[in-house]
Amino acid sequence: MSDVSLENEVSLLEIDDLTTVIERLYDARGERTKRVERDGRTFLFAAPAGEDAPSEVVWVDATAEFSEHTVTAFADRCEDRGVVGKLMTTGDEDDAAETLAYAFATDEQLSELGEDDDPETFEPELLVPVEDVAVPIELVSLTDIVESLEENELDEWVIDEYYEPHEQAFEEIIEEIDEEEAAAEAAAQDSSGGSGLTLAAIAVVLVVAVALFVFVL
Repeated sequence: MSDVSLENEVSLLEIDDLTTVIERLYDARGERTKRVERDGRTFLFAAPAGEDAPSEVVWVDATAEFSEHTVTAFADRCEDRGVVGKLMTTGDEDDAAETLAYAFATDEQLSELGEDDDPETFEPELLVPVEDVAVPIELVSLTDIVESLEENELDEWVIDEYYEPHEQAFEEIIEEIDEEEAAAEAAAQDSSGGSGLTLAAIAVVLVVAVALFVFVL
């Protein structure tokens, strides 16, 4: 297992497997979860041990392709329910953080439409660093997930459960190359031998034809 990168393995998980890993992580912390699929998105409602009502709603995303509109809607629903909203993603952390920043930036933190700007194509620029924008939901990145798995001693379980060798051993690759080269050489020899026999047959036919012609004369 030492040669396997936990971060790389988690980053390759599809949404169903990633959600299962997150469920296992919450279970290790003594929290219960309920998975809900809605509008093509996956959510986990998490409740502390002994509690019936969830205290967190976790949006599990494997690509970080959410939009400003969807994250603001998610944040509003979490606020209405009085729960903590978390967005767990194994996608690009920088892109995710920027999307959240644009979604929740105040008017003062965004550039305004200028006289020379086209209202139909104008896109405001963020005037402050991404981390300076107050975001009402928590972004949990791939690095955070991996650290939590290691802290809860689930790293070996993830590798044992989901790791599949994607590359052949070096020796196997060399053997395949040798076999392919040997097959190609044999095919070339067969082709060459066949061509020689064909030419010899043609020569024999010509000799016979000439002999017959001379004999007739």
